[in-house]
Amino acid sequence: KTKENINFKKVYETIDRYEESTWMSNSSPFMETEYTGVFHDRYPAVPGHTLFVPKKNIAEYIGKSYQLAYEFGNKKIKDGEITGFNVGMNIGLSAGQTIMWPHIHFIPRHDNDSPTKIGGIRHAHPGADHTKHY
Repeated sequence: KTKENINFKKVYETIDRYEESTWMSNSSPFMETEYTGVFHDRYPAVPGHTLFVPKKNIAEYIGKSYQLAYEFGNKKIKDGEITGFNVGMNIGLSAGQTIMWPHIHFIPRHDNDSPTKIGGIRHAHPGADHTKHY
């Protein structure tokens, strides 16, 4: 199929395959492997916010996508572009997922970019108790 013949899905629509994903309708991956397409986030939380999108919705492809995000981040640290990174997924509406295909958010971090570095990903849940253990 050509790009013109694909029924790309919109926010909250179920996506059945990578080729019909919202990212593919917006752009093309800037990096790609057999398992993963890598896209610049269209609405980045911070500069460098990147999405690692598995080409199949199965654990092997999701795992390979996480591996690629991890290697990507470590290279950026080694090259001095960032000092840390967060990676994570939103699975399900209750977790904030809006594009209904698995995808990994890569968030670059820099020294002093946040008032606190304590807890990291634990702060993803707005109702979490951030004072009990820290």
